[in-house]
Amino acid sequence: MAQLELFISGKLPNGFTGLEMICESLSVRLLDSGVPVTLEQVNQAELTVIFDGACATIRYAQENHLYRAIGLLVEGMISDKPFEIREEPQFDTVGFMLDCSRNAVPKIERVKELLLKMALMGMNALMLYTEDTYALEDEPYFGYMRGRYTSEELKECDAYASSLGIEMIPCIQTLAHLDTFLKWEAASKLRDSQDVLLVGDDHTYEFIDRMVGNVSRTYQSRRIHIGMDEAHNLGRGRSLDMHGYRDPSELMNEHLIKVTGITQSYGLQPMLWSDMSFRTASATHDYYDPDVSFTEADANRVPSGAQLVYWDYYHYDQPFYETMIRKHKQLGSMPVFAGGIWTWLGMCTHYDRTFKSTNAALQACKQEGVREVFATAWGDNGAENNVWTVLPGLQLFAEHAYARVLDEQKLRRRTTFCTGIPYEYYISIDMLDDIPGLIVEHGDTSNPSKYLLWQDVLLGLFDKHIEGLEVSQHYQLMTDTFSELAQHSAQALRIFEIPARLSEVLKLKADMGVRLKRAYDSEDRTLLEHFVGIELPDLLQKVEALRISHRRLWMNTNKPFGWEVLDIRYGGLTARLQSTKDRIQEYLEGVTSKIEELEETRLFFDNRDKQGGAGTDYFCTYHLIASPNKMT
Repeated sequence: MAQLELFISGKLPNGFTGLEMICESLSVRLLDSGVPVTLEQVNQAELTVIFDGACATIRYAQENHLYRAIGLLVEGMISDKPFEIREEPQFDTVGFMLDCSRNAVPKIERVKELLLKMALMGMNALMLYTEDTYALEDEPYFGYMRGRYTSEELKECDAYASSLGIEMIPCIQTLAHLDTFLKWEAASKLRDSQDVLLVGDDHTYEFIDRMVGNVSRTYQSRRIHIGMDEAHNLGRGRSLDMHGYRDPSELMNEHLIKVTGITQSYGLQPMLWSDMSFRTASATHDYYDPDVSFTEADANRVPSGAQLVYWDYYHYDQPFYETMIRKHKQLGSMPVFAGGIWTWLGMCTHYDRTFKSTNAALQACKQEGVREVFATAWGDNGAENNVWTVLPGLQLFAEHAYARVLDEQKLRRRTTFCTGIPYEYYISIDMLDDIPGLIVEHGDTSNPSKYLLWQDVLLGLFDKHIEGLEVSQHYQLMTDTFSELAQHSAQALRIFEIPARLSEVLKLKADMGVRLKRAYDSEDRTLLEHFVGIELPDLLQKVEALRISHRRLWMNTNKPFGWEVLDIRYGGLTARLQSTKDRIQEYLEGVTSKIEELEETRLFFDNRDKQGGAGTDYFCTYHLIASPNKMT
């Protein structure tokens, strides 16, 4: 197909820059001799793209609608036939929150690349979740050696986003989740417990004032996300020693009033996670307590103008979300909703979980009149995953945002068009964790690609979970599958090289502990010699190949800080495989009469045989996976 040329005239909301950027990303040339495209900005929430075979008309309300419409036009014109597309925007805001606090801090050029994709999809808000990963004046330990963004870097991203009709909203923490800063002696006066600020102390509010003032000067947005979630140890550390016990709900309310007063002094409208409002009102301290109820007094405790953000990516039933949204309304206003793209289970993004929870949640949001929704992508436990695997999840949110009911076929087409990689390629990543026969509790896949990678071969903490399963054959199939997909394009290589390398490792390692113990128990010296001479040296080479590929992807995507954690994990894995080789060799040579680690009876990691079922369906914490012994 010849390069598409367009001549665009009519109402532009924010100059020509954003339009040029979108067209350049689509390899579309803007010329006077191009296909005439007339833009009409309308007052009602609608998006219309009409092509009659010679000319095109686009009607849109918001700037993000226009950039989505350009993509729809270009996609439709590929067939060279007349068409008409009418969409009905469902939300005022459809955004993305990217975790930049779990070691991976994306480079500025990668944030810009992400913003372009978001604009093409029709999204209009981005939050970079920064606990201590932004520079703060007079606080050299805040984000020290963590890859923190400078104010200049954030301003550059903010200006770029603005040119694409995307609002960048500062997203910080003003209560909990600050352990990487509070661990330093320089922060001792601010510390209540390991990750919670000392509520009620003047030093704390002077510190928060500087945080809020900093982001107020950095971002154009007059909104701010102040965090305040999961403050489970509020008032239980130094505060308890200094002031005695105080009801956490009282501490929370007093702190919220002071922090929102600070945000208002800078002209910023605050939003905050809602879980602490629910936990303190619940008899079971559960965020998702179906029996929790709120009084008028509870509603009055939420400061005027503060928006509550309801976060939930765990439920698959639309009625549950509808009930939770109604409970949020009892607190005085319509909540913002934050769903999740399941990126935090290791190197495998779980699209099945993502789609089931998101479809139920966003349909409930439409039903209940929620106007603002965000996708989140967390990097818990080391940010092992690849940020670019979020794209189908973002597309899912975008397609929901422009239709009363999701059109799944359109989602597939749009994902392929907007990302350059076929939808079904992405979805195949789920197979990394979908080992046939692996028992899980809730009908979802577990995350064996993480725990089978990092578990110790000699200790075999998860060996009971995979006994009798054809895991080696599964990962051989995955090696072949992902190696082929990686050859599709440079973009596909960025997505599928790591799954391919990981599968190469796991086809040897996943059941090595099971096979090793079986050989030891049966005194099969020939097989033990095979492990020493063939399998373990081969596995060590494949682990190193995975590490090199993973490092290359990280350095291309993120700042270098944080990679050292994964280097330590790979280094530990390599050292333990070498020790395994040495231990077997010493046994074969008679240096030791037994391998004590292989003498131990294997148990289920989660005690499922005694509990009558799996205790949980995924395992994310590296130090618990790697060893039952103390690592700190």
